[in-house]
Amino acid sequence: MSKISSRGRRLRQLCLILLAVATTRAGAQQFSILTGPIRDKSWNDDAYAYTVSYSEPLSKLFSYSLAYVNEGQLTDHHRDGLAAQLWAGVNFTPRWSAKAGIGPYLYFDTASRPGVVYSDDHAVGIISSVSTQYQFTKHWGVELRANRILTHKSIDTTSILVGVGYTFDASVLPGSAAGDTWWQSDRHRPNEIGVYVGKTVVNNFESETARAYQIEYRRSLSRQIDWTVSALHEGAPGPLDRRGVATQIWATRELFDNRATIGAGFGPYIARDSNDNDNTRVLPMLSLTAGLKMPGNFIARVTWNRVATRNDRDTDVVLIGAGYRW
Repeated sequence: MSKISSRGRRLRQLCLILLAVATTRAGAQQFSILTGPIRDKSWNDDAYAYTVSYSEPLSKLFSYSLAYVNEGQLTDHHRDGLAAQLWAGVNFTPRWSAKAGIGPYLYFDTASRPGVVYSDDHAVGIISSVSTQYQFTKHWGVELRANRILTHKSIDTTSILVGVGYTFDASVLPGSAAGDTWWQSDRHRPNEIGVYVGKTVVNNFESETARAYQIEYRRSLSRQIDWTVSALHEGAPGPLDRRGVATQIWATRELFDNRATIGAGFGPYIARDSNDNDNTRVLPMLSLTAGLKMPGNFIARVTWNRVATRNDRDTDVVLIGAGYRW
């Protein structure tokens, strides 16, 4: 089996894990934002990393988390990725807890090597973590976390992160009586059409940018699953001039008594690149979105898309706009 097909299979497998974990029944949800120093021992190099994490308990002992990890700008490596971890923990007091977690880490590494200006490498590594957290109030807490990331073909890193976490009320979460009531009323508007504008950033060491546009149709298939089809124009930043059509399946969650929503999506992006001999390629696209429901069936939405390629033309497309639901 070829190297490319093996990478594609690993990408699909991890995305299926992310979607399956994200659609499990919810408990108390928590968002955390952490930052701190990261070290690559092989190069004796340091940088600053940050993590945005979402977690839910599975039982009194176990929980899971989904996280975006940005490892900063280490020598010859600008790497970030998505992590899914299973955690086991213990509560020392009602406010103070500790836990340890491990899971797959899907990374995107813009790397420089001898004789190569840069390459966009994709693979799956392992992330293991230990964490301790103290809750100051019912909602707010502070967390100290250590991450160790191991990879087969890229660098291995260690980071020490500190940050804050916010815990949502379980009484208004999906699976609660209030959450079910809100969702039942929301089923009468399963369709959404949106228009978005933003920026495309090329994943290389120059980070060229261009204006991006997207039109998207979103359909709610169930309380926690959406389907979208969209037309995306990435513009012409540096080495590419790309546009195409994407379709994705999304795992979603409602927050704040169904007034807000978050989701993670994955699917194929059929794109034509004028700077690539007008070739049309089928590319995997992984996305995160957050929406805030507005009066009059409108919704404000921000979306981050990561487009992965086999010819070192990866991009981030960050979009903001509004949709109408009916």
